[in-house]
Amino acid sequence: MKILPRYILKEIAGPFLGGFILFTLIFLSDKMTMLADLVINCGIDFLTTLKLLVYIMPAFIAITMPMGVLVGVLAAFNRLNSDNEIISMKINGVSVRSIILPVLAASLLCSLFMIVWNNNVLPRGNTAFKNLVYKITSERASIAIQQKVFVTDFDKFTFYVNEKDGKSTFKDIMVFTRENETDPSYFISAVSGSVFSDPKEKAVYLRLENGTLHQVNPKDSKLYSRIQFRSYDINLDLKNRLSGMVSNEKSAREMNLKELGRTIRDSFKKGINTNNLKIEYHKKVAIPFACTAFAIIGIALGISIKTKGRSLNFIISLGLILFYYFFLIAGEIAGSEGFLIPWFAVWLPNIVTGAAGLFLLYFAAREKVTL
Repeated sequence: MKILPRYILKEIAGPFLGGFILFTLIFLSDKMTMLADLVINCGIDFLTTLKLLVYIMPAFIAITMPMGVLVGVLAAFNRLNSDNEIISMKINGVSVRSIILPVLAASLLCSLFMIVWNNNVLPRGNTAFKNLVYKITSERASIAIQQKVFVTDFDKFTFYVNEKDGKSTFKDIMVFTRENETDPSYFISAVSGSVFSDPKEKAVYLRLENGTLHQVNPKDSKLYSRIQFRSYDINLDLKNRLSGMVSNEKSAREMNLKELGRTIRDSFKKGINTNNLKIEYHKKVAIPFACTAFAIIGIALGISIKTKGRSLNFIISLGLILFYYFFLIAGEIAGSEGFLIPWFAVWLPNIVTGAAGLFLLYFAAREKVTL
């Protein structure tokens, strides 16, 4: 690599890493409440917590990598411009194209890398995270039910176990349910029971053996039902308690491009609306190309702004990021509702950002714009 491209890329590297780490930590802090809840309520150890962080990190990196590129490029070119190094390069016969092209080439390589990342690493990380959360909470179901204690950790149910034999086997069980608008309350007594999980359905059940279900008719208290059973399964409803983190179906974010394409074709044949699937498909490619779009507008703003300052660069970067993701979210909604073609809805932020950058770069390179 020639000296000039190496010098410019070295200037970008420091602010890029700083911005990338900062934005990753900001996104990570949003998930800390959920992780803290798992640590406190489920008693997970340090290694399991570390695994959760590793599995969730690919989703953050997919978003924060373009942000880091914007911060790095803007800060580097602003520094070069404010210190008159770009003018010195021009005086010594270095064209603006020679300064810009290595950065654009690097940003394009970054975009291609992130496409591979989104297609391979991201789906596996999302799947591994979901499976580990399910494993933790399914084990928690057994731990939560203690002997001679009224357990209310599960929605709708209250459990009382007279004796606990091992981790997931119980004796002399009582189950109380709370009445709601759709289901009347009932009481179950059983000789024994055990907790078991169904990984395919991402469900955890309490299987009661040799018991009796007692229920009073809510409309007429004189009517009373008593049903004896040999085996009765109670769904502990982890899916509801985990707010969608656990599902037996593979979500679009757990699929690669090939799987998404196949799912879109199958859904289309069945007459199912595929807009949301198409949006996820194009996001796997469009968001990585934000690296290139941000590099273009970062270069343009960097050589246009004479004022030097890290805080100024960060504020401008944050404003552009908010602008970009506002367009992305608005595009997703419009594409999902059918107001825009899904691919155009997702690519619109890149088109707007890139076009604005090229427009500004054209005039900035000819020194007709100075901010």
